[in-house]
Amino acid sequence: MKHQTTSPWTFIPTLYFTSGIPYIIINTVSVIFYKKLGIDNTQIALWTSFLYLPWVIKMFWAPIVDTYSTKRKWIIYTQFAMFCCLGLIAFSLQLPNFFFISLATLTIGAFISATYDIATDGFYLLALSPEQQAFFVGIRSLSYRLAVIFGSGILEDVLKVG
Repeated sequence: MKHQTTSPWTFIPTLYFTSGIPYIIINTVSVIFYKKLGIDNTQIALWTSFLYLPWVIKMFWAPIVDTYSTKRKWIIYTQFAMFCCLGLIAFSLQLPNFFFISLATLTIGAFISATYDIATDGFYLLALSPEQQAFFVGIRSLSYRLAVIFGSGILEDVLKVG
C-alpha cells in the first residue's frame, strides 16, 4: 500500500502562525489590557517584563520535549493547555485579585507557548527533508510574522476600541 504524505503547505503556515499568537498576547497585548484595567505603569513594566523569560530559557527543557512523547502530542497538548490558560485569564478578570491570577496564568502560558515552539521546530525538522526545510524557512518566518502583525494590529486595536 502506498503511503500518502501530507503537503507541508497544509501545516507549516498554521503551525507557525499559531506559534506567534500566544507570544504577542502574552508579551504585548497583556500590557495594553493591564493598562486599560487601571494597573500602574510601574507594576505593568515590572511584572510583564518577566513574561519574556520562558522564550529565553527554553533551551533548558527542550531536551525533555525531544525525549518524551512525540512532537505531535506535545503540539496538541500545548495547544489545549494554552486554550485553558487564555480561558482562565478571561475568567480571572472578573475577580478582585485579577492581576495576580492573570499574571500567574500568563506566566504559565508563556512556558506552554515556549514549549509549543520547541515542539513545532522539532516537528518541522522531522517532517521535512533538508530541501523542504530550506524552501519553507521563509514560509514559516512569514507565518510567524503575520501572527505578530495580527496580534499587534488587530488584537491591540480591539482592546483600544473596547
